Amino acid sequence: MMRKREAGFTLAEMIVALGVTSILLLAVLATFDLNSRVARVQTNVSDMQQSSRVAQDQIVRLVRMAGRGSLPLADASPFPQGVALAVRDNVADNQFLVGTEPATRILPGTDVLTVRGVFGTLYQINSAASVTYDSPDTGKLTVLATTPGGATQDLTPLKNAIKDPNTNNTVPEAILLAGAADDGIHAVVELVGGTIETDRVVLSFKIQGSDKSNAYGKLSTGGTFPRTSLQNIAFAGIVEEYRFYVREEHAVAADRNSDLTPKLALARFYPNTDLPYKGEAVNAWQDLADNILDLQVAFGFDSSNGGRRSDDIDDTGTDDQILETADGTNDDWLFNASADKPEDAPWQAAPKPALQYVRVTTVARTDRRDHDYQAPLLTRSEDHSYATNDAATNTAGARMYRRRTQRTVIDVRNL
Repeated sequence: MMRKREAGFTLAEMIVALGVTSILLLAVLATFDLNSRVARVQTNVSDMQQSSRVAQDQIVRLVRMAGRGSLPLADASPFPQGVALAVRDNVADNQFLVGTEPATRILPGTDVLTVRGVFGTLYQINSAASVTYDSPDTGKLTVLATTPGGATQDLTPLKNAIKDPNTNNTVPEAILLAGAADDGIHAVVELVGGTIETDRVVLSFKIQGSDKSNAYGKLSTGGTFPRTSLQNIAFAGIVEEYRFYVREEHAVAADRNSDLTPKLALARFYPNTDLPYKGEAVNAWQDLADNILDLQVAFGFDSSNGGRRSDDIDDTGTDDQILETADGTNDDWLFNASADKPEDAPWQAAPKPALQYVRVTTVARTDRRDHDYQAPLLTRSEDHSYATNDAATNTAGARMYRRRTQRTVIDVRNL
């Protein structure tokens, strides 16, 4: 009797099944790989966008408050190294914010933005007898815990300046004194001590004679102490100074040829000096955001340029003079074209044009390279032109990073 053929797959069937299974597995793996790469790219882009937002948020907040307390844009100092705002434009290679401190090396071509103002409490002063002058170089100011209108004002920052909680020493803060007759008349003096009582503090200040008081005095109206106009004080406050800049950092700290890892940093200084706040060097490099390739600042004025393309001077119907050009020259924005020179008219013409806006541009990049990606060449950001072989932005390796340019126009409130 014949046995039944045993059930099973032929060799041909097995080969076909294995082939189909392999194709399906490869398709699934390719899908997973694609999703993984997309997720990695999106994560990097998301981190870059967040870094860019953080970078601009702090700048916008402080610039909006620049000049608070009656500090002007520019006074005694030559513009643009003004009182409330100053720009160090397109910094050269191998420059530092503090001496030759490597941690404060500035990324070449970027701007440094200085912002000053009374960012804390503006104290209302109660009586005409609140200020006294002990000598030509010293004086005292009494600040009460209650304003002339009966409101309470917190004296804690002044008390902490008179007696630092950590050291018990006086912090040599820059104190703004604004005149009662004209709050456009102001002085900046050095706090050198004082007394603390339950309902008041008495600030002892130095007008001149020390490095800090001399530096502070240059921020006063006319660059000198206006004694005759400051017999009565309307309000006072602590003047703070911050500088935003891009730190040149590298993957290998001592090797400038290693991968660039730039950071947007915030530095606090005693106003109009190069001395980090409280003498602590770390205050000169507080990092705000990673992988910021550029910081550019432009000032928008109500100037005689008028932002026009041409000007019919003699009313003949024919343009007599080309004003604004495509590259930003001769418009109402300063520092947005390579030909802009702040010492030229109309920026230095009397009366100086009114500042309307500050435009801040940052260029951010992802944290990691995407080896399948090449970003377009960067050519120009405001008045910073990028070379085609610029190591930070335009070499083949630098273009593997995805990048984002963010620009914010800030309405200046106090100037």
